[in-house]
Order: sequence, then C-alpha cells, then structure tokens
Amino acid sequence: MAESVLDHAAAFGAEWFFAFLVAIGFGILAKQLLNEYQRNNERKAELEERNAARQAELELKREERKRDELNERAQRDRERSEMEGRIAAQMERSNNISEGLQAAMESLRASTAALHDEIRESREHSHDMANKVDHIYDRVDLIYEKEN
Repeated sequence: MAESVLDHAAAFGAEWFFAFLVAIGFGILAKQLLNEYQRNNERKAELEERNAARQAELELKREERKRDELNERAQRDRERSEMEGRIAAQMERSNNISEGLQAAMESLRASTAALHDEIRESREHSHDMANKVDHIYDRVDLIYEKEN
C-alpha cells in the first residue's frame, strides 16, 4: 500500500507531494491555532465570568452600603425629629415659665406700688398726728404756764 501511494504521488510529481505535505502542515497548524483560539476564548470567558462575579459582588456591597447609609440617615432624621420635639416642648415650658414670671413681676410691682401708697398715706397721717400732738403740747404748755 505504501508503494501504491508512492506510485500515485510519483505520477503527480514532486511538487504535488510537497504541496500535499505543506497542506498537511497547514492543516496541523490550523488545528493548533484553532485549539489555541478555543483556549484563549475559554480564558476570556473565564475572566469575564470572574469580572462579572466581582462586579456583582461590588454591586451587592454598594447596595448594602447604600442601604446602610439610608438606614443611618433615617435614624439621624428620627433622632433629629425627637430632639426638635424635645426642644419645642422645652421652649413651650420656658415660654410658660417666662409668662408666669412676668405675671408675678407685674403682681409684685402692683403690690409694691400699693405698699408705697400706703406708706405715703401713713407718713401723711403721722405728720398730721405729729402736728396735732405739737398743737396739744403747745396748749398744755400754755395752760401750765397760766397756772403757774
């Protein structure tokens, strides 16, 4: 059989034999290139899968961070609202106390003014009584001097 292949090849000439060998070489080279291309594509696909997994993981972390930030912001808003409520209540109490103190001060001013008026009246009465006592004293002195 080997002789028959050689006989057939000899009929076509040496150029055809070398062309056939070159074609086989190109076929082997093409097969190796195809295998390398497939391996390269598999590596690319694997890298893309890894990148996709990393991106998914990063996206999950980003979502989790956003959720945490939203929760923290909501917590701060609740705390701020509570604090503002406390401040408003404290301001209301402070205003009520201030109004009460103002009313007490007005009452104190009124009672002080009334006391000053009473003291003024008392001084006037005391002055009148002192004049009367002086008048009585002068009369008693006159009567006493007349008798003596």
